[in-house]
Amino acid sequence: MSDTSKNVIRFVVLLFLQVFLFRQVSMGFGGREHLFLFITPLFIALLPLRTPAPIVVALGFTIGLGTDFFYETLGLHAAAGSFAGYARQFLLRLIEPKDGYKVKSSTDGKVLGRNWWASYLAMLLFCYCLFYFSIEAFSHVYWRDIVLKTVFTTPVSWIVCLVMVLFMRPRM
Repeated sequence: MSDTSKNVIRFVVLLFLQVFLFRQVSMGFGGREHLFLFITPLFIALLPLRTPAPIVVALGFTIGLGTDFFYETLGLHAAAGSFAGYARQFLLRLIEPKDGYKVKSSTDGKVLGRNWWASYLAMLLFCYCLFYFSIEAFSHVYWRDIVLKTVFTTPVSWIVCLVMVLFMRPRM
């Protein structure tokens, strides 16, 4: 199966799971919800390393727009997906191995290892969540809500994404 068809299947499966399963997951306290579950950034994280940045941003926008269509959130996920797609290139440079990335390296952790994969995914999810909750609030007045939502959502989403990747690729 080609990389393109794998990514199309991954896009559809992650969007389906986000919209019809993980949308129902939210918890909170004090009358406000602070924990959500986002798995669509996993699509951005699993794109091949050599994917050009404009295409990653466009694909992040596309999966976010698909999520927005079902969530009725008017572009919040599209904006966060675009931001995560844009931030990805900087994150990859930040955690690049000393000898650089191999030509055949992929972001799924097979070649670069589990620790690299886990830190890369955590940083990408953090960027996605922080941006999403910042534009959702759209004001610095709600900084506590932004921080709380980011702090609770990022690790839970990270764990679920790691489990999903280990389930999809047990040899990682």
